[in-house]
Amino acid sequence: MKWMFAIIAAAPFAAAAGTFTPPKGCSAFLTVQMKNCQVEHYWTCENDPEGVRWVLTIDSAGPSYLQKFDNEFRWLHSYPQRSSISRVLIEPEPDPNSLSGLLATGRDDFDFRQDVLSNGAPVAVEHITGFDKLTGTTTRIDGEPLLVTEFEFRITSDAGGETVRTYGNQYVSERFRLFFSGRETEEIGAESNFFDDSPVLFSEPGESGFLADKPEFGCDEMMSGLQMPLVPEKEKQDEL
Repeated sequence: MKWMFAIIAAAPFAAAAGTFTPPKGCSAFLTVQMKNCQVEHYWTCENDPEGVRWVLTIDSAGPSYLQKFDNEFRWLHSYPQRSSISRVLIEPEPDPNSLSGLLATGRDDFDFRQDVLSNGAPVAVEHITGFDKLTGTTTRIDGEPLLVTEFEFRITSDAGGETVRTYGNQYVSERFRLFFSGRETEEIGAESNFFDDSPVLFSEPGESGFLADKPEFGCDEMMSGLQMPLVPEKEKQDEL
């Protein structure tokens, strides 16, 4: 998918200021404004297999992360936009991500590996294991019904280094078959960082804010290291 990476890197925005344009042959279907000064755009492409989606994350400095995934939310390809590093799923997986399994049973365990590439050349293999679990909590954000999950995963590399442990809560949309970030903690050795990238606004085609290329929330705030409660109260309404 070098063509997609090149298109995004070379021309991420439309000629009209303030509007993101997906690559040629692709159609955007959702824009999500998030806390912590980020906005995400989701699209599909006519030449991709059915169920494959793309998401681009934009922060205050511009495009930051591009990811390709399928309708089970398997991490197919990942392209940080300010790095020569990319990641590609190694198939078949011992235990692939399964959004269908999570929705059907309330829990999904996963176990897979991904190639780490530098300028297209393999440099390492990462091993990811973990789980997603529905908490039984539902919420609405900007009117969108979401299921709250508890999750944890660990990443180890055959190149050595510290194990990365990430855990917390995320949101799942059954309508869009998407995960959205939430309140999460990342531990790398003795270092611990807390993030709240929860969604704030959802915009679909024809709605205000759709394809806006600038994040709107949290851009003037510095993230603190203070831990916040991870699980929202049951049936809490619009979290603004």
